[in-house]
Amino acid sequence: MKLNKQLKQVGEAKDRGMIKWQGMMLTEHVRLIKEWREEDNQVPVPELNEWDLQAIQEELELSIKRKCEVQIQIWKDSKFHYHTGSMEGIDFKTKSITYSDSSGLHRLPVNQIISITQMN
Repeated sequence: MKLNKQLKQVGEAKDRGMIKWQGMMLTEHVRLIKEWREEDNQVPVPELNEWDLQAIQEELELSIKRKCEVQIQIWKDSKFHYHTGSMEGIDFKTKSITYSDSSGLHRLPVNQIISITQMN
């Protein structure tokens, strides 16, 4: 008896899943499905009120004074990104913060920051 690796047991019936539909999919359909899935994974920009901005500013100032390890959450390209490092300073001209990690110094724009959390 030949074993078919594509068959999956679904209830009492054996099913091939998406394999049976692959021949009917056009490249345009595949591209549209991928775009649709990417849109589902997008996160809308969080609305920060004055209290949130004040909390971010206080955490930022405190972490710069202590030179402690922080986790910075930013929103970029409809996704949340996380950066971990030691706070170095604020550049008021470029409106960015500077932090360092094992790979060197990095800059992040202040308007992308959602939260700052001290790790220590």
